[in-house]
Amino acid sequence: MYCNKCGGEIADGQEFCSKCGQRVGAGTNQQNQQYQQYTVSVREKSAGVAAVLSLIWAGLGQIYVGKIGLGLMLIIIYPILLFGGLIVLAVALGLIGLIVFAVIVIVVWIWNIFNAYQLANEYNDAIRATGRRPW
Repeated sequence: MYCNKCGGEIADGQEFCSKCGQRVGAGTNQQNQQYQQYTVSVREKSAGVAAVLSLIWAGLGQIYVGKIGLGLMLIIIYPILLFGGLIVLAVALGLIGLIVFAVIVIVVWIWNIFNAYQLANEYNDAIRATGRRPW
């Protein structure tokens, strides 16, 4: 065995080089182990799970894929839109207002499901391309 620093010959089991004093024994292996690279795998998100969560309640799919702010906003706004708007429009505009309101709620709900599905696919594409989470 030879010293990595000065090239001097070292006997087996010797911890230090007799020429330069460089540590070459058991301590070197411990030092080298500190600098080993580790691979961390990041799991992909299921687009189907994201869509189903958003089908159950608006915003859950967005939270699942890591868009916490958007998900919380949808969780807060959706019930206000659903129940508050329903009462106001039913009283103020009657049947026509109720139909318009129902169309708006359904459009927002479908967009929410599609958005969660799309975000999960973007998340997975970014992980495949870079190995890191996109947001």
